[in-house]
Amino acid sequence: MSSSNGLPIEVWEKILSHLYPSQLSRMSMVDKNLSEIVSSLKVWPRMFHAAHGSKAQLRPLMCIPRVENSYMIFMCASSLHVCEKCFGLTRYNAHQLYRLPLPIPVLLPRRSTDAIKYVGDRFDPNWTIRMCLPCRQGHISDFEEPIPLHVENIWVNWNTLIAKHPCLPHISHFSEFRGVRRGNQMIEESVVFKIMQQQFGGDIGIKAFEESTESWDKKTETRIRWYQLQE
Repeated sequence: MSSSNGLPIEVWEKILSHLYPSQLSRMSMVDKNLSEIVSSLKVWPRMFHAAHGSKAQLRPLMCIPRVENSYMIFMCASSLHVCEKCFGLTRYNAHQLYRLPLPIPVLLPRRSTDAIKYVGDRFDPNWTIRMCLPCRQGHISDFEEPIPLHVENIWVNWNTLIAKHPCLPHISHFSEFRGVRRGNQMIEESVVFKIMQQQFGGDIGIKAFEESTESWDKKTETRIRWYQLQE
């Protein structure tokens, strides 16, 4: 059995098994045949059970023809709360956006021998995927993000740092700075920024620190409600 492009379905399944869920959802939009192949991949039920538990049940969407199950649709509907790396679910009402799966750059080598490359001071990614906070922290450890130019070689006092970075008092390394919190002793901002990157899962986590998850929760609830009505 082959697809409209002449490749056997088994070959397509092998190719698609190397992609992240967000990439698979894009592939499913190419044509009807690919949509059927992508939606039938084992990654979707595996992702669903990893996020919701091994005994969780999911009913098919009867209004969508020739699709045996709707795992892909449901996981796409809840994608704002599911990590693409560990498939973990961050529950609704997490209160702070940085705790939710956020898009972070990942490098997708064209060849297995490709090394990680930087273009000037900018990380050159091929894709971004949503990762939960623990996965982002691990990713930052393996693939360190460059320090923004606006904090390099900058020395400031503690009060200035707090004013610039409201998340700073909430890092677990806060006690390391106990000796410099008083007075006007100068601190290298890039050193502090590296610690914040690790604590909050990269630059995107730092920026999301003060943001609420309320709008994200509502989007996900609306998507899942749509799913539940499709019978």
